[in-house]
Amino acid sequence: MQRVWIVVLSVWAMLAIVAVLAWSYRPPAPLPASAAQTVVVKGTNGKQQLVTVSAPAHATTATSAVARP
Repeated sequence: MQRVWIVVLSVWAMLAIVAVLAWSYRPPAPLPASAAQTVVVKGTNGKQQLVTVSAPAHATTATSAVARP
């Protein structure tokens, strides 16, 4: 009977650890809205031009853990 109580207590301890880890998890920040950016581009003969780039925000797939500050 003592082994049964040890198993029951170990399962409850594991569930408590998982619950604390899940509760303390912070979800990643949402993607910012896309904004137009101005880029300086060197053209032919070294002439510089300002180009406005507006690219939509896109999601990326992460294969490794995200670093949290």
